[in-house]
Amino acid sequence: MKHFTALSSLLLLALLALANTANASDMGATVSVTGEGVVTAVPDMAMVSTGVTTEAATPEAALDANTAAMNGLMKVLDDLDIAAKDRQTSNFNISPQYRRERNDTGSPKIDGYRVSNQLTIRVRDLDELGALLDALVKAGSNQLGNIRFDFSERGKLVDKARQLAVADARKRAELYVDAADVDLGDVLSISESGVAVPRPPMMMRSAMMAESAADVPIAVGESEIRATVHMVFELD
Repeated sequence: MKHFTALSSLLLLALLALANTANASDMGATVSVTGEGVVTAVPDMAMVSTGVTTEAATPEAALDANTAAMNGLMKVLDDLDIAAKDRQTSNFNISPQYRRERNDTGSPKIDGYRVSNQLTIRVRDLDELGALLDALVKAGSNQLGNIRFDFSERGKLVDKARQLAVADARKRAELYVDAADVDLGDVLSISESGVAVPRPPMMMRSAMMAESAADVPIAVGESEIRATVHMVFELD
């Protein structure tokens, strides 16, 4: 029985090898290329991280101070017509603050409490972004993070980059077959290698520096969306 099983396994492997050889033979000659499509556009919206950190001797006092400050930030958003759907709490934390006396070998003692509440805001009108940042700081924000620019119709830009990537791949394939003096056949496969939408953060100056500033100057610039595809063509 053992000899029969071993023989069956060898026969199965041989058949699989034969089938793979037949498939490779049926595929014939091919050319494999990678194409890239790049779309450059000016962002029309931004994501802003802001918030308030407060400290007090008790958690209740730290929370009350934080809540009052956050209500001030919310009023700024109301005054600037930032919709409720464009505001999202991204982090909320209450933590004890410890201290250790010099030459004290015991456990550190709680010296107070810290409350942090952070909010992510979607800004759909970039003309108002500078005024928003200034107003948030003046209203009490001491945790103004970074800015990530984005596109309201990112999907359309990604699709355009994909189309350009396919066109680029075909152009490269035609270049190779012309040089090799053969004809380009049908597409055998298309696979997407990735889509990149770089959104470098814009570092914000500290709240202390911006307290008396006018509208914060903002440079939107341009961003690139890249799509990469891998295509295999048959050679006639």
